[in-house]
Amino acid sequence: MDAAVTAQLVSRAKRGDREAFAALIRQHERTSLAVAYAATGEAASAGDATQEAFLRAWQRIGALKDDGKFATWLCGITRNVALDIRRRRQRDGRLPGLAESGSVGRENDEQQVVDPAVEIDRRETSERVDEALWQLDDVSRTMVVLRYYEGLSSHAIAELLATTSTAVDMRLSRARQTLRTSLERVRT
Repeated sequence: MDAAVTAQLVSRAKRGDREAFAALIRQHERTSLAVAYAATGEAASAGDATQEAFLRAWQRIGALKDDGKFATWLCGITRNVALDIRRRRQRDGRLPGLAESGSVGRENDEQQVVDPAVEIDRRETSERVDEALWQLDDVSRTMVVLRYYEGLSSHAIAELLATTSTAVDMRLSRARQTLRTSLERVRT
């Protein structure tokens, strides 16, 4: 959806048009879920955070100053809600982990017979990547998830996180190096 259509939907949503808001949510649902997942590390918590963020966005859409910045605004709300959930989980003694529930957007609709050795290797690898991802700061982890889980470009990530493409590329480069170093340390 182009920026003009998005701005038009936002304008309609500000006037109380629920269908317009629903269209905006459909447009940004996966990205919001990815942002929440990067902050919480758990699919169920990410889903809860995303739903709460959508509710807050609907309640506060009138406060959005620039209709063309809806995606950035929504991602900010989603990230804040998700970080609140993560802080509550940490206070309760439940620490985040990206490998807890599988990855964002991957659903297993069919039962498959899997070699137990292959499954153990997959889980161990997932746990190592999980631990390495949590070595990153929140913003870098969010960028990694948006790039490698959602396949977004640096330009799209920059727009969502209100930064520049150059800053995204630099953070991703540093994040990849940190991940590489962390994963190499685990192998030795």
